[in-house]
Amino acid sequence: MELRHTEAKSLMTNKTAAMVDSVSTPASSFAAPGWTPTAGRLTLWAVLLAITFTAAGKDQAAATATNVVQAEPLPVLTTAGAVRRLSRQEARRGYPFKIQGVVTCVVPKRLAFVVQDATTGLYIIDDSVGRSNQPPVGEMVEIEGVSIDQGAAKAQTVRKMGAGHLPEPMRPNWDQLMNGSLDSQWVEIQGVIENVMNRSNGWARVYLRTRNGVLWLELRREGVRPGPLDRYENAVIRLRGCIFAGWDSTTFRVKVGQIRMYDAEVVVDEPAPADLFSIPTRTTESLMHFNPEFDVFHRVKVAGQVVYVRDWDYFMMDGKNGLRFLANKSLGLQAGDLVEVVGFPEVSGAAPVLHGAVARKTGQAVLPEPKKLSLSDLVNLSYDSTRVRVEGVLSSLRSTRTNVVMEIQAESWRFLARLNAGGESVRSLRIGSQLELTGVYCAQGGYEALGADVVPIDLLLSSPADIRVLAAPSWWTLRRLLVIVGVLACALAVLMLWITQLRRQVEERTAELATQIQNRQTVEHQQAMERERARIAQDLHDELGSDITEIGMLAARAKSLAGSEEERSRYLEQMGGKAREMVSILDEIVWAMNPQHDSLSSVVSYFCFYADNFLKLANIHWQFDGPAEATDCKLDSRHRHQLFLAFKEALTNVVRHSGATEVRLGIKLEQGELQLSLADNGRGLPADARPETMNGVANMRTRIEKLGGRFEIVKGIGSGTTLRFHVPAD
Repeated sequence: MELRHTEAKSLMTNKTAAMVDSVSTPASSFAAPGWTPTAGRLTLWAVLLAITFTAAGKDQAAATATNVVQAEPLPVLTTAGAVRRLSRQEARRGYPFKIQGVVTCVVPKRLAFVVQDATTGLYIIDDSVGRSNQPPVGEMVEIEGVSIDQGAAKAQTVRKMGAGHLPEPMRPNWDQLMNGSLDSQWVEIQGVIENVMNRSNGWARVYLRTRNGVLWLELRREGVRPGPLDRYENAVIRLRGCIFAGWDSTTFRVKVGQIRMYDAEVVVDEPAPADLFSIPTRTTESLMHFNPEFDVFHRVKVAGQVVYVRDWDYFMMDGKNGLRFLANKSLGLQAGDLVEVVGFPEVSGAAPVLHGAVARKTGQAVLPEPKKLSLSDLVNLSYDSTRVRVEGVLSSLRSTRTNVVMEIQAESWRFLARLNAGGESVRSLRIGSQLELTGVYCAQGGYEALGADVVPIDLLLSSPADIRVLAAPSWWTLRRLLVIVGVLACALAVLMLWITQLRRQVEERTAELATQIQNRQTVEHQQAMERERARIAQDLHDELGSDITEIGMLAARAKSLAGSEEERSRYLEQMGGKAREMVSILDEIVWAMNPQHDSLSSVVSYFCFYADNFLKLANIHWQFDGPAEATDCKLDSRHRHQLFLAFKEALTNVVRHSGATEVRLGIKLEQGELQLSLADNGRGLPADARPETMNGVANMRTRIEKLGGRFEIVKGIGSGTTLRFHVPAD
């Protein structure tokens, strides 16, 4: 309500006052007879107001003309619900409205009221000419104005239409009361007023117990009809009026549960009893029985003995049964008091609870004997709010602002014991002590309606006398532990010195071995280089020596004068062919020697290049089968060269002997092994063929076995042959 009024004020300007203050013309400058400073100031105010409103009228007319050209006018809303449904952005555009309804609330200090039609209620800030004479509650009015914010509007004209009838009030549920959705609505709330706190600002905070829960309600004391409000305490009443929800003016966040009623009509359903303790006394056990006459607005009375007090939270026992009662103020009771308690019962937890309790002391007695609990009884609902005795081991001890908290281990269960006073002597307890604790069982869970267990629990202790040490902790104390740790630390220091000396010796020996290994690697590297050089020389001799000799012989014949010109041309062509073969062989040797090609991808590329050139000359179609994303690995020159020679031998045999028209080449890396396969669709091997006796097969097998691999040949009688080379990849 305050936010709406503040935002409405921000829409109006006070420039006129600033203009008057800035003008400082002395009264003596006016020579007219009868002139006074007050009359001059009033005249100046009138002139400036006329100028201001004239300029404002022109600006508004210009703006209106522009809006007519640029955009269509906003529609006129005819119900309060239509205005209320506008979003905040839409409402601030100033939607025009014309509605009829009855006034349900008047706020004279704010020059505002609430009007409600058949749809809903709407908060109106009266900006009409006759706003000083606001309509009373129950007046039927017709209002014209514009929206200014979500759920609020400004009235420009208010026409009174005579007495009307107040609408049938809504009876909100708990969610509607909490979320503020019924702001500015005419409602009726039924409940029991448990407490009234009068405030100095003319308002009262009412502690109202409804069927769904307890509600804090702000009421203007002068607006309560019939008054005064205090006489309705402890009565079942219905509050009928217009409610306002609280919300933050900056974030627009609803303040949950903050509800105000400016004016409220009180209807008494059940007057407050003359004596709250005049009702019959019931037992704690009977509160848990089925009762078809149970009413949330009816109090019950229970008699018993207080066994523990915690602020305004009291624990009492009625025989063997426990009960808690919560008061709205301190009742001045202490453990051992015999009392009668009247309150509103709640039976959904572990033990019955009386809310809004009022108690009177009837005597004093010795506290009842506690029940010794076994391990299985620690989670028993029936012991809630009763005196019990438990044994356990002290696991930890800490102090809070209000009490001393001990964590107790009882075999597999853990619970907390809380002591409110006299904690100085308790802090001397040693961790690990076997304790016997006497206190009040307080369940922290156990919502019985949902079948929940009572875990965890608290044991509420009244004094240090409720703690008894059964056994001291084990021999392992902190002092003994420190002594043993010191001895072990000294032994560890000696051990570290010995380890340091041993490590130095190991490092020296490691350095010597590293030098020896490096020297050996150098020698082995040199030997490997010598072997590689010897291999290259052998390859050059084997591959190129005979070809060079043959070229020399062909050249000698070509120079011979005895031969014809045709023979010389043939010799020269043979020399060219041999030269090309030598270039190809030399290219193969250079490729095998180059370390840049020590990879599987280079092998695949070169093999495919060679197969394409070689098989194309034989008019044989070939196809490569390999993975889409091959895993690369390193292959040294020896492996590549030997594998290529075996591959070359296999292609040569296919072209010379198979009569194939198609060859499939496959290369893949699997489990650290390079697998190369060559399959043709030729005539295959003869039925009586023995591949191991064939020179080409023997050469290929020898080359592959030198690399530590294996060679396989799959005979296909009349349907081609498949060769497989398996070579270690590393």
